[in-house]
Order: sequence, then structure tokens, then C-alpha cells
Amino acid sequence: MRHGVIRSVVAGTLLTTLLGSAWAAPQRYRLGAEDRVRLRVNEWRAAKGETYEWTAFSGEFTVEAGGLLSLPLVGEIEAAGRTTEEIAAVIGERLQKKAGLTQRPDASVEVSQFRPIYVVGQVDKPGAYPYRPRLTVLQAVSLAGGFFRPPELGMQRLSREAISARGELRDAEIEQTALIARRSRLEVEMREGATLTFPDAVTARKSSPAVADAMREEQALFDARRKALSSQLEALAQAKELIKAEIDTLQAKIASQDRQVTLARKELDSIVALVQRGLSISPRQLALEQTVAQMESARLDNVLAISRSRQDISRNERMVLDLKNQRQTGVLADLRETQTKLAKIGEKAETMRNLITDSEVIAPRMLEQAQADRRRNPVFALVRQGQDGGQEITATETDVIEPGDVLKVDGERLDAGGADRRSAISTDGPARLAEAR
Repeated sequence: MRHGVIRSVVAGTLLTTLLGSAWAAPQRYRLGAEDRVRLRVNEWRAAKGETYEWTAFSGEFTVEAGGLLSLPLVGEIEAAGRTTEEIAAVIGERLQKKAGLTQRPDASVEVSQFRPIYVVGQVDKPGAYPYRPRLTVLQAVSLAGGFFRPPELGMQRLSREAISARGELRDAEIEQTALIARRSRLEVEMREGATLTFPDAVTARKSSPAVADAMREEQALFDARRKALSSQLEALAQAKELIKAEIDTLQAKIASQDRQVTLARKELDSIVALVQRGLSISPRQLALEQTVAQMESARLDNVLAISRSRQDISRNERMVLDLKNQRQTGVLADLRETQTKLAKIGEKAETMRNLITDSEVIAPRMLEQAQADRRRNPVFALVRQGQDGGQEITATETDVIEPGDVLKVDGERLDAGGADRRSAISTDGPARLAEAR
């Protein structure tokens, strides 16, 4: 009977301990940098029998990187490491002192957004994720898209990719050769050369129909453009010669007019002398003076025509220069565009070569490595910031994460050493997490 009573007492004590542990209140959350809190302040005014809300303090505020919470009128509060109840009490006390109130106003502080956690390593989407209370390691991994899954690679797909990349590489090389031929033609036009020659990089591939067509097109374009320019320059040169011939004709007419004016003036002088002696009449003198004036006016018209012809020659010379400048400008723009296309097609060809190498060399190795990675089990570690700095703690899937933690997910092979290591982690992890807390 006595032993039965002892067993009942022991069983009751154990049951009480287990229930107490299961229903114990969770540890209060303590704030840290990047936490966002929602604040409300109310004051009971007994005289009016109503509650007054301090709207100036209502809103959301963020804990700064240094752990401080800056509030209007209240100022800065050391928030890091404190609970929301402790912060609310400090706010109420400060407001009571600032406002000179007999009773402390009621401040309500709640966490509106927890500081994030960070998941890195062998997960599908590493990065920062919002925290929620009682978040476990496995739940954090699910937030990050689950464990990393290597892409399904197959030798058949790799072979297709290599064939496709080689086809694109051939097209890129042909386009690159055609651009080199174009660049050669433009460089000869820049030098105003008379003969087009292609470099070895082009002639070495002339057996290719596409390259041969490109060479013929560039040669035909070179001949046509050179012929068009020569025709325009020749037309301008002929126009210049015609203007020069017109000037020569005008100068000959001026010389003839000068002789006629000289003779007419001599005759006019004789008539003036006779009129003065009374041997001739005045109308004769007047007719000769009009004739001389007309001859001189005609001479001035010819001089003006020569000036205009010389202006036409100057204009013709400017047109020649403008034509050559426009040709050089157009060739230079085409050359710059060709150089840009060559650079891009060169990068594309290099990318295709790298893809071929990847499909034929690197990807098969990755396939082998991916198959090996499937034989790995995850290993977890938490990096937690404390008063003494960062601390790395081994963890298991069911361990609880705290805000600001960095979860590192790695893989371990299913061998004896790996099994031993995971066993040590699973037994030692909870203890180290409890110690860190």
C-alpha cells in the first residue's frame, strides 16, 4: 500500500511538471533594430467621464539601427532588448512628467512588423523574409522556396543545345565576315581609294556562298558609289568650265566696248571743239554724249555679269566640297555603325562558344554533381547577434528562429561521418539554442 502511494505521488508530480512545461507562458518578445511598432496613447478624464486619445502619438514607428525608438515629445527611448509592455510604461511615465498630469496616461505598444530573418545556402530562393512568432527552421526553409533542387539535366537535351549553339555560331561568324567586308569597303571609301581589296579574314571564307555573295555585293556597291560620286564631280567641273568660258566672253566684250568708247570720246571731243568755234550744231554733240553713256552702261552690265559668274564658280567649288564632306560624313557614320555591329556580333559569337563549352563539358559535370547532391541531407546553422557579437549555433528542423537570425542551410553526404555529425547536431542543437537565448 505504501509503495502504491509513493508511485501515485511520483506520477502526480511528473504529470504536474509536464503540464506546467507544456502550458507555460511563452517568453515575451524583446524588440530589436528594424522592428516596427504601433503606438496608441489614451487618457481617462474623470471630470468628463470620457477617454481622450493623444492622436499626436498614434501611429507606427521603427526601431533604429542603434536600438533607439524616436517619438514626438517623448524623445529617444532605448528599445532594443525591451518588451512592448516595458516600452509602454516608459512612454506613459515620460508623458506624465512632460504634461504634468496627476495620472499616468495609458500607452499601448504592439509589434506591427517584426525585423526579418535571412535564409542562405542550399535553398531555392535565398534572401530576407518577414518573421512571424514561433517560426521554425523548416518553416523558414519553406519560405525560401524549399531546399535547392538542381535543374534536371539530360545528355540528350545537352546535345540539342550544343547543336543549336553551333548553328547560331556559324550564322554569327558569317555575319561577322560580311561586316568585316563592309568595313573594308568603307575604309577604302574614307581614303578615296580606287580599288577595293578584302582582308584575309574574308577571302579565307569566300568558298562559303553567303560570304561570296557579301563580297560581290560590297564590290558592286563600291563601284556604284564611286561612279555616282565621279559623275557628280564631273558635272560640277563641266559647269565650272562653262562659267569660265562665259567670263572670257564677257571680258572680250568689255575690251571691245572699251575700244568703242575710246573712239566715241575722240569724236565727241572733236564735235565739242567745232561747236565752240561755231562750225557745228549742239544736237550732234548731245547725240554723241548719249551714245558714249550707253556704251559705258553696257560695259558696266558686262562687268556685273563677270562678278556674278565668279560667284557661281565659288558656289560650284563649295558644292564640290560639300559633296565630298557629305560623302565622308556618311561613310564615317556607316563605319561607326559597322564597328558597333562587329563588336556585338563578336560578343554573341563568344557567348555561343561558351554555351557550346558549357553544353559539352561543364554541364555533364554539373549533371554528375547534381546526382551526387541528391544523396545529401541538409545541415542547419543559425547565426544570431548577441551582446558579444555574432554566434553560430547548430540547429534542427524543429528549432525556433528569432527575428534577425541568419539561417544557413548546407548539405552533408550520407556517409558515416555525415551521420555522426548530424547526430551530434540533433542532440546538441537545442541545448545550444537554449543557451544562446
